[in-house]
Amino acid sequence: MSGTAPFRVHVLEVGPLAVNCFLLEHTQSRKAVVIDPGDDGPSILARIGDLGLSVDKILLTHGHFDHVGAVAILREKTGAKVHIHEADAERMKTARRQGLIFGLRVADPPPPDVIVGDGDIVPFGEGELRVEHTPGHTPGCVSYIIGKMAFVGDLIFAGSIGRTDLPGGDYDQLIAAVKEKIFVLPDDTVLFPGHGPATTVGEERRSNPFFTGGGW
Repeated sequence: MSGTAPFRVHVLEVGPLAVNCFLLEHTQSRKAVVIDPGDDGPSILARIGDLGLSVDKILLTHGHFDHVGAVAILREKTGAKVHIHEADAERMKTARRQGLIFGLRVADPPPPDVIVGDGDIVPFGEGELRVEHTPGHTPGCVSYIIGKMAFVGDLIFAGSIGRTDLPGGDYDQLIAAVKEKIFVLPDDTVLFPGHGPATTVGEERRSNPFFTGGGW
């Protein structure tokens, strides 16, 4: 658990590919948004219940099956509206087919309720999440930024970057997105990636091998 007042972040590692599902809590109202509910829907719902939170938004960084596997059950049980970028809306609908390629069973999520785009604002609590289009892992990848926290999906990890060899991936786009949308944030901005531990903008600018030596 971590965060910046008045927000708190709860992390659940879900599914066979160990995806980070984030519950971003507004501490005063006890409302939350769920970011990338990749699998283990009953466990996510149980955690929401244990924390006494209400959820009205599901925010997806992209449409890969391992990030959307629990969308259907969360949408059904909470009524939360599903947000995704237009360029990944169709990809999300093929989650079951994507999972079968990896020998995994995933439920197809319902259609999105809200299409987000670059620069959009998602109101939440006393603040707002800014949507940044950060393609490269998929065409519709986005990052959600609030205060000094950025939920970056599979764009960048601690010491690494997201895969660009899957359909729709583009290495040059990903590198440009990190430089232009993430590395312009303050050094102490915490990056919450789709897999692995959290890190900071400053740490990745200094030590991430995909960017060191390039003046960052």
